[in-house]
Amino acid sequence: MFDVDGFDLIAECNRCLHCAQPRCKAACPVGNDLPRFLRSVSEGREQEAVKTIGHPFGEVCGYVCPHERGCQGGCVLSARKSPIAVGAVERAVFARNPYKIERVGRRAQGRKIAVVGGGVAGLTFAAKMYEQGADVTVYERDRLLSTLRLIPDFRLPREALSRIEEQFDGKIALVNKNVDATKFNELMRLYDVVYLSAGAQKIYSLGIDGEEFSTPYNVFLDLTSDFWSQNADLRSKKIAVIGGGNTAMDCARLAASKGARVTVAYRRTREDMPAFDKEKTAAENEGVKLVYNVAPVCIKKDERLLLTLARTENEGRSKLVVTDDTFTVRCDAVVCALGSGFDSEILGDFDGDLRHPFANVYAGGDVVGGKTAAEAVRDALEDARRATESFGR
Repeated sequence: MFDVDGFDLIAECNRCLHCAQPRCKAACPVGNDLPRFLRSVSEGREQEAVKTIGHPFGEVCGYVCPHERGCQGGCVLSARKSPIAVGAVERAVFARNPYKIERVGRRAQGRKIAVVGGGVAGLTFAAKMYEQGADVTVYERDRLLSTLRLIPDFRLPREALSRIEEQFDGKIALVNKNVDATKFNELMRLYDVVYLSAGAQKIYSLGIDGEEFSTPYNVFLDLTSDFWSQNADLRSKKIAVIGGGNTAMDCARLAASKGARVTVAYRRTREDMPAFDKEKTAAENEGVKLVYNVAPVCIKKDERLLLTLARTENEGRSKLVVTDDTFTVRCDAVVCALGSGFDSEILGDFDGDLRHPFANVYAGGDVVGGKTAAEAVRDALEDARRATESFGR
């Protein structure tokens, strides 16, 4: 039996030492019992293995989680540079056995739940509340899992998202509507519990002259956007990506896959760059040039774009000095990939604990600073547990 990465799945699972105090479990943001998961797979009980993980996003985590910083980094075999390939096992097992969302309890029976945001945290919470008997409505202004759909297919296949989406058919009510502060207050009155998982909707800007000539990362990564209708062929074109996170790597790798010559400009050093090491290495292997200690100053336009960059000096991520040493490069597109954050306007003047801002409101994912899919799942599982316990028995 082989998984998509070409190794024997059973043999890989059997390499697990089943430590008495598994460091892989401690390193996993969700706290998954990974030795038990691997044992179930090795013994051919894949559906039981999926239940051990206990949420719909095992395959997604298998693709996009920084395993070298989590479970695989914690594996005792990592000292020999041969940790169990947990991510690859998750991908293979969940692709064949998607997590089934089914009624398993009645502690939330008769309760009405509103989920604001149809991303990882929101849908994990929705699944768990449905399983306990609740009626769940998800408010999402775009398509479910819209943020994950911006991750290029070479890093997260669309089939994985479709398998998850199918499990919610007929189990949740979906309202395609933006929720502002007024609507949010209304939901708090109408529902027993509101889960705020609106995601990082606030796109960070460059804050420089000529920014209007740049392309926001969400537009660039959306292959149906106007950018791509006007730039169907990037062969031999020069693309500059501003940023140093995984989103910047996604933009750079996507452009490179379309034949562009790509440079990523980051204001600090490689060690300070927040992108996963595997994503930086993948980008470089695909021909992307990473340039450090440079910051954008302005963008001008004639026949092409003129991007002026200034050299910087930094001490870690705490201190940054932009010098007067500047240079200008010509390019066909400048992609702003500085990331995004939670738009707190939905909460009005509230400035308390975002994890549980009101008596019947919980929040998770980007809202509370979760940066990875696993962290979003962790938040949602904990919030679903607390919400269910609040209903009594």
